[in-house]
Amino acid sequence: MSAAAKAKRSCPEATIVVIEQGQDVAYGACGLPYYVGGYNNDMELMRIRGVKDFRRSGIDVRLGQEALAVDPTSKTLIISSADGRYEESYDKLLIATGAGAVIPAVEGVRAAGVFVLKTLVDGASLKAAVDQETVRNVVIVGGGYIGIEVAEAMVAKGKNVAVVEAADRILSGFDAEITAIATQELQQHGVQIFTDESLKKILTRDGQACAVETTRGVYPADAVVLALGVRPRTQFLVESGISLTDNGAIVIDRQMRTNVPDVYAAGDCATVYHELLTRQVYIPLGTNANKQGRLAGENICGADREMPGVLGTASVKIMDLEAVRTGLTEQEAGRNGLAVRTVFVEAPSHAPYYPNPAPIHIKLVYDKDTQILLGAQLIGRQGAVLRGHVLAACIHARMTLSQIGWLDFSYAPPFAMPWDAVHVAANAAK
Repeated sequence: MSAAAKAKRSCPEATIVVIEQGQDVAYGACGLPYYVGGYNNDMELMRIRGVKDFRRSGIDVRLGQEALAVDPTSKTLIISSADGRYEESYDKLLIATGAGAVIPAVEGVRAAGVFVLKTLVDGASLKAAVDQETVRNVVIVGGGYIGIEVAEAMVAKGKNVAVVEAADRILSGFDAEITAIATQELQQHGVQIFTDESLKKILTRDGQACAVETTRGVYPADAVVLALGVRPRTQFLVESGISLTDNGAIVIDRQMRTNVPDVYAAGDCATVYHELLTRQVYIPLGTNANKQGRLAGENICGADREMPGVLGTASVKIMDLEAVRTGLTEQEAGRNGLAVRTVFVEAPSHAPYYPNPAPIHIKLVYDKDTQILLGAQLIGRQGAVLRGHVLAACIHARMTLSQIGWLDFSYAPPFAMPWDAVHVAANAAK
């Protein structure tokens, strides 16, 4: 919808049609765990802009319709609607079908009491279930961002919570030093963490989920949340000639163009340009999707703007902690053959002579020879995420540790020390 809105502003004379399979557009899905957890009980707050608003601006939004196939030769789509199938022609086409929740092919995943959390409908269903006092035990399969956010939501609802993760640790987008702190925080709030365990089946009683069986054990479950990641929703493009990656993501260039003339793609169904790796990668994040949508809307109308690039910057709340990552982790640098060094430090959030200082743990990843910052990860009770934003800017600017160590930050006892936590980490590294 960001592309549709930008295109309408860029070329108001154009006829812009949006085909949407569901009944909702332009909503903040990242707010769903907090809606389910009762931090916000008004779903309308997640709706960014309504269908009526888009239609009033001249955009033809068609709900409950699904694109079944694309024919680039004739420049047509086959669309399914309540009234049957029909063809729609295009001059320019944007594919922004996003990604769907991964649902494994194991016994019991379609039983009552098994949920995913991707859409507003998903959120309403899960909230209705966990609001019932009879739902006591909740098992979350998957320890990524969504899984951990749902775990916190379930703790807030007073549930017994278990997280099952197939990898050797949760939050694998961070390095081990950070995930160890996150794991301890969850456990201190009563969340059971089971790693190195894969889902075998979901056990049922009278059609209702009652337990989760893994490769290592069986855990009682009145509700099961599958948080196993996402997969691009591009199955309808397999025979279109549009290039896809191994996981089904649409391959695009920095102008959002596919390999097929006049066909663009953006968001979680597509790749995105990583400025450090200097190539297209798959990083499904709302920040990337919004930027890509805006660029696509401009370029469809004749502009030739490039995506500057992303760093995979992402943050997550873990009970009373906040964590952020930007750039490359040590693992990612190693997989890409980069010679790096790292430093891991603890520094105070603010001066000890102001109440409630808290430690911030910072890991920096930097080029072995040039000492240019390539990645940063932070976790702490306060001030970690916004400092991560600072370090993201430093990576964009290709700054060295020495330059970062001399940045002119403010100092006041409620906010920082004379040498801020960012200074401490940079100076420890250099």
